[in-house]
Amino acid sequence: MDITAVVAAFGTLTSAGVFTDTQTIVVGGKTYTTQTTLTNVDGNVLIGADASTTLANLKAAINLDAGSGTLYAAATTVNPHVKATTKTATTLKVVSKVPGAIGNLIATTETQTNASWGAATLASGAGSIATAIAETLVGAQLNAEVESILRRLDADSEAF
Repeated sequence: MDITAVVAAFGTLTSAGVFTDTQTIVVGGKTYTTQTTLTNVDGNVLIGADASTTLANLKAAINLDAGSGTLYAAATTVNPHVKATTKTATTLKVVSKVPGAIGNLIATTETQTNASWGAATLASGAGSIATAIAETLVGAQLNAEVESILRRLDADSEAF
């Protein structure tokens, strides 16, 4: 029995230059505001000298990685719907924390002059956790039944 593949949705933010002060990036309903001078408000992210540095700061903010209070506001809370993964000099990939097609509903917007998302929502999520669990349980039930039959056959053979 093949279990249906469950794939997490993802999106890519691409920068064409230095980020702009007080403009926003929204993913999964959480707003990140880029700032030249960091203030301690949830979601504020320090603009770096170049796009790569700002994307690194944004990645740290989304995941609550090292840099709280210096790269992003100490008041920032973790993004409940996505995690930031691969970062290049000009891109940042975010992935839905819950795999499956449901992740394709996570909105991505921005007001940045020099950055944009590839689409209005995350994309390429496939499958359903509920379906995969149901298929796994069905498979496990069949395996338990086979094991039970084999144990009974083994016990019966010892009786002879």
